[in-house]
Amino acid sequence: MKISVAAVVVLFKPDLIILDRLLKSLIGQVDSVYIVDNTPGADLESYPDKFIGQSWSYHPLGDNFGIARAHNVGINLAQDADFSHVLLMDQDSQLLPGTVATLLAEEQKLLAAGNKVGAIGPVFVDEKTGEAAPAITRSRTGGKRTPIDLGSKAPVATSYIIASGSLISTAVLKAVGGMKDELFIDWVDIEWGERAAACGYISYLTPLVTMRHSIGDEFVSFFGRKINLHSDFRNYFIVRNATYLAIWGEGDLASRLQLARKVPLYIIYYSLCSKQKLYSTKLLCLAFYDGVIKKMFKGRF
Repeated sequence: MKISVAAVVVLFKPDLIILDRLLKSLIGQVDSVYIVDNTPGADLESYPDKFIGQSWSYHPLGDNFGIARAHNVGINLAQDADFSHVLLMDQDSQLLPGTVATLLAEEQKLLAAGNKVGAIGPVFVDEKTGEAAPAITRSRTGGKRTPIDLGSKAPVATSYIIASGSLISTAVLKAVGGMKDELFIDWVDIEWGERAAACGYISYLTPLVTMRHSIGDEFVSFFGRKINLHSDFRNYFIVRNATYLAIWGEGDLASRLQLARKVPLYIIYYSLCSKQKLYSTKLLCLAFYDGVIKKMFKGRF
């Protein structure tokens, strides 16, 4: 199959100036773009027309069905059009020149060396701290953080990578399956990466490409530990999905036990750091309950 790449850009109430920046960074790097809009009642039908000459299309879902469903819509469109790869992108990301070509070249080197590649992506650099995100590798206790040397040229194996900027073969997606709609948001890329690994496909980060990324709304130090904070809305899904995957997920036992250990810590950390402590505590306890009884998709929202 000829190498061809379709980008899947997921929207939710986008800032059009930032979205312009992203789409301009895709010009010349991908063959097509599927813009999948989760914004309730949104209609940006004519928006891609401003990028004259680009093979781009807009697909409003009419409501917020979550990032997993939106990714799957774009992935299905790319598969139906016989693209060899998809590039998953968040609306506030931006590619550096040559990113896609580098990811494709590194993937081909790995394949030529006999590796089964799941996803390959850039190393993320936290906008707030300037730190490169580590690779997460398997250990007997679940996961181990491995620092990445940005001066190195060798790709680094990892259990999963952040979805935005990740390049995945459509053949791999057919073998592993798409994202799990029921997760809605949070743990979607982690669950897929671990499911791909269970099928023998390993994900990689290449230090040859970086992407700046904002993790959480802010962070605080909590007994010497850096905690990335999100809204109560996001914290609900973090706790609920971690609970669900620990009990009902397809991950290996070590990963599920690690999630089970994290859930009570998430509830404690996020409740104590919330500006609405009582509300947050109640919401996160409900999130735990919803994960146990499989109350998924939008849950309480």
